[in-house]
Amino acid sequence: MRERTILASFYSGAEAQKAADHIQAMGVETVQVDQLHALGGWTPPDRRYHPITGDVPSLSTLTLNTEPRTRDAGVLLAVDPAASGMSDGQGNITGRNFLLTVVCPEPLVDKAVEVIRTCNGYT
Repeated sequence: MRERTILASFYSGAEAQKAADHIQAMGVETVQVDQLHALGGWTPPDRRYHPITGDVPSLSTLTLNTEPRTRDAGVLLAVDPAASGMSDGQGNITGRNFLLTVVCPEPLVDKAVEVIRTCNGYT
């Protein structure tokens, strides 16, 4: 059976997960929700860091709960107004940073897109 890929963006992870759950309930096996970030090169930290120890990879580790993979990524993440607190973030681009990826049998595509739109997604 032929399959098609659907990419949809959402404002919140809860909306994206709700759409994913409904689509999986339709019998679609390949459904994934990811969060996109303006700057790549980070992962959630696997341990807690404390500034008193001095063993902190980046300011973003403490303020954004991220662990940069490289020193360059750490610097870029630390200059984000959300990390530094030196700006109100006015003018930052915010929006649909949750991505829903669906690999769907062709007969279910229209119904899956309808579910996505019902959950405030954009395709």
